[in-house]
Amino acid sequence: MKVLSNKIKYSDTILDNLSALNYKGDREFMDAECVDLCDALNSMKGVTTNESCCGHNHQPYRIWFTCDSLEPLKFIQSCIDRRYWEYGDEWYIEPSISDTKPFLNFALTSKSTNLKTIMVQVKSMIDSFNYYLNHENRFEYLGQKYENFIFTEAE
Repeated sequence: MKVLSNKIKYSDTILDNLSALNYKGDREFMDAECVDLCDALNSMKGVTTNESCCGHNHQPYRIWFTCDSLEPLKFIQSCIDRRYWEYGDEWYIEPSISDTKPFLNFALTSKSTNLKTIMVQVKSMIDSFNYYLNHENRFEYLGQKYENFIFTEAE
């Protein structure tokens, strides 16, 4: 089975997930609830997360990211579409335009503020990404090249 890579690049450092949890650089102030989803997104070629917030039961869960092309955005969106994912009505992606670089970000946002509910959905979202990575015909349907996504073989 193919899965998203667990080797994540932060600045000039490449870490495995265990090391990344103890890394005090870019993650020092990161909400622990956002780490796994940020790792999954960052392991996709051309995707870089740049901010995240779990919402703390008061706000929606959000992860801001950039894409170097529309190809990874199209893949992400298709994996969380309501037609293919049971929680697709509970999440959306919207553009987030800034006056500083990067100018165009995207915000992956939950509609809920209930962190317990959200975390079940986050795990399911990562499972959805990994599921569709194993379906080459999904990439063909989206007009994409299967080889353009980073993944590793898992036992």
